[in-house]
Amino acid sequence: MLDIDPEEDGITHINAYSRGKTSLGRFLSNFAHTPVNTPDGHFESLEGYWYWLKTYDDMLRDLHGYKAKEYGRKLPVANQTVNKNKFKKALQQKINDNSDWLKENSLWTDLTLPLKHYYVYNGEVKEAGGQWVIDILEQLRFDMLD
Repeated sequence: MLDIDPEEDGITHINAYSRGKTSLGRFLSNFAHTPVNTPDGHFESLEGYWYWLKTYDDMLRDLHGYKAKEYGRKLPVANQTVNKNKFKKALQQKINDNSDWLKENSLWTDLTLPLKHYYVYNGEVKEAGGQWVIDILEQLRFDMLD
């Protein structure tokens, strides 16, 4: 359990989660419908790309949100070790493609608000994993605004 008050999302922190309280947090989620061109081609979301890197199933190119995760989880894994560098580049592309909107978003530009990644289950705040992605987002954020 994390010591975070979900009611403070957008006030003391930003939850990069598909059900976060802020539009920025929902945008930063891999589930977000944010088309991105990668070295492996076009994808409708980073969630689709993540599962494509594991399975190489081209149906994932057109999926976003929970549908991408649900479909990707059912597929046989073709690649035991996902290339995190490829994913990082795609994440960077997503941020670059939306840099004008991000620079105008006060939550993104307020570097005192840390990015978090959690969900609430049965009233408890649970770590959602993927801290390495949050770390990359934080670095991209600081680099953009430096």
